[in-house]
Amino acid sequence: MNVRLQYDLDFLAGVYYEDQLQMNRYTVSLNLLTKSKDSASTNIALDRAKAFVHGALESTVFINQANVERAEFMQMIGINVTTLPQEPVDQIVGMMLYYKLNSVMEDRMTVTGLDIASSLGDNVWYQHDEEDLSGPFAEDGWWYRASMQHESIERDPEPGNIVKVMSTGWYELDLEWPENTAIVSDNTVVYANFPRNEK
Repeated sequence: MNVRLQYDLDFLAGVYYEDQLQMNRYTVSLNLLTKSKDSASTNIALDRAKAFVHGALESTVFINQANVERAEFMQMIGINVTTLPQEPVDQIVGMMLYYKLNSVMEDRMTVTGLDIASSLGDNVWYQHDEEDLSGPFAEDGWWYRASMQHESIERDPEPGNIVKVMSTGWYELDLEWPENTAIVSDNTVVYANFPRNEK
């Protein structure tokens, strides 16, 4: 049976807008619909939403992804950056959360509606639901990835002999789906001894 829920949360984040960095407190109200008969999956879905907001977005700086140099500089000096397809006004932050939270919950639970307000936005509530147009979020981006990713800054390519494995972040947080959790009974490390190419 599908159950309708409401869950409220708040978080503190920075906003880089018009060449100014300001801190902002956001309040978000989620209307949720459970879509799994498995209560463990339902709990994990909600925990993933909370982990993304409080783990990735808490103390981040929202910035327009067009402002690449500033975003790269902030990240280089150790600031947690979240890139958005437009200027980081409350409505855009709310739309991002709507799409991203639906992505991370992977249809075990869905956000049917999301309301957002902030202190810098004079506590005016912006609403978004499934009937609204996706606007700047129509293009494919990190907000459609079922991972903890929250920025689109290009990385330098790895050297040809290095393969980089990207984690979704859920295994490390113990938030894999029950059917993906396997008991590992033996860890084996294999050392390969390849001959050196002397040419």
